[in-house]
Amino acid sequence: MRTLLVFFCVMLAFPVLASAAHVFIWNYDLLDVFYDSEAGTTINCAYWFEQIASSNGHTYETSQTLPTSLSGYDAVFVLLGWFRT
Repeated sequence: MRTLLVFFCVMLAFPVLASAAHVFIWNYDLLDVFYDSEAGTTINCAYWFEQIASSNGHTYETSQTLPTSLSGYDAVFVLLGWFRT
């Protein structure tokens, strides 16, 4: 009985866990760019976050400004950049 209950709960949760998320990437400091030898070009801090989100089937939006409401997003990444003196 316990096995059947666990199986039923997993089957109910699977569509929720497997669904794609809508991600917001707040790239606060656009001046932070660096050369990445793997990408072969100069990239900003949000580049690899965008690549990971799209390769896993998630949709994403990247902006320098934070929206007034984050309720439409399943996850939010805050990229504050590097410390510069």
